[in-house]
Amino acid sequence: MLPLVAVMAAVLATLTGGVTLTFSYQLPARDSYLAIEPFDGKLLLSGVGATGSNCVWRIVSPEPAFRIGPTRSASCSQPPIGAHPVVPVLSYESRSNRASVRIVHPGRPVHVSPIVMTFNDVSDTKLESTYGPGRLWLYDVAALHDGSPAPRAVALAISTTTGRVMQTASMPRLVRPLLAADSDGLWIAASSESGTGPLAPTYFLASGAHAPRLVHRGGYAAFWLAASGHRVWEDIASTTLPNSTIRQEIWRYDGSSSARPLASADNLEVVTPALQPGATALWTVGSPEFEQGKAFTCTDEQVVKIDAFTGRQTVVATIHLPESPCDPEPGAGSVPYGDNSQAFVGGAFYFLVQGPTQGTTLYHVQP
Repeated sequence: MLPLVAVMAAVLATLTGGVTLTFSYQLPARDSYLAIEPFDGKLLLSGVGATGSNCVWRIVSPEPAFRIGPTRSASCSQPPIGAHPVVPVLSYESRSNRASVRIVHPGRPVHVSPIVMTFNDVSDTKLESTYGPGRLWLYDVAALHDGSPAPRAVALAISTTTGRVMQTASMPRLVRPLLAADSDGLWIAASSESGTGPLAPTYFLASGAHAPRLVHRGGYAAFWLAASGHRVWEDIASTTLPNSTIRQEIWRYDGSSSARPLASADNLEVVTPALQPGATALWTVGSPEFEQGKAFTCTDEQVVKIDAFTGRQTVVATIHLPESPCDPEPGAGSVPYGDNSQAFVGGAFYFLVQGPTQGTTLYHVQP
């Protein structure tokens, strides 16, 4: 591993609220790192290689000395490492967009499960996945499951210990939904691309249940969904007349039945926050200039702390971005591993930025 101190760069930042340290690390431009996840007290970065035919991974060790490991490159279908014990991998029929889903244990001698789901992989039927305690949850809006000739929406719960299917449930049809899982089960919400119209639904599928139940309707879409323990947070967007101004509001679900609004979130961007251990706060990034008609010319990025109990948002740092990409999320979900482009590990907040020419930069903010 290479010591980061030799290559890290200080970040021009305005710090508030007790933030003590901010720096960045420029990853090699030949690879695109798209996701960042907690990994046994470390960080696991994952993305795609320069040719696009392989996936790449790097381990970042925050303590005792900040170090970043070498690149690991391998076939995306045979991951050498993973933040979770099992991962879903896709294979395709020859001259077809029909995809089959199997479950793989990263880093072990190659062991691939039988097919657990098949679907036609087009723009509106991409496989969705998320992790909860002991479970990998899979959802597809048009699955060809159990020999059925007609596609239908299905959710599966996969054991992260054995890789076997623990639960199968028929689900409502939601195109490009948001998923999150807590200790009680799977949550699914209509995103801004689901096209459900007013009073967008949020559903809950309990562990062991065969069908979900409707928990809440409101707004026209959810912008993000996050879960931990027995709590779920959702950013619900609505519009107000006559000028169709978009309003955002953070909601919290305590258990599967109690839903209540916490606070307005009109200035938050559409990026799923990272949960601080203990679920006392959520952390995210956003540009103060994006809504001012300056897309693609943003010069600053705000680090925002969200109180998990009140929903109150506090800007704790404003960071100058050299290439002004105006988009902190480099495309989470476009690689088979990883849930988001930001994480909270070892008492610090980390996020990835994909610049136009310099490649991926890893940012570190120490509260």
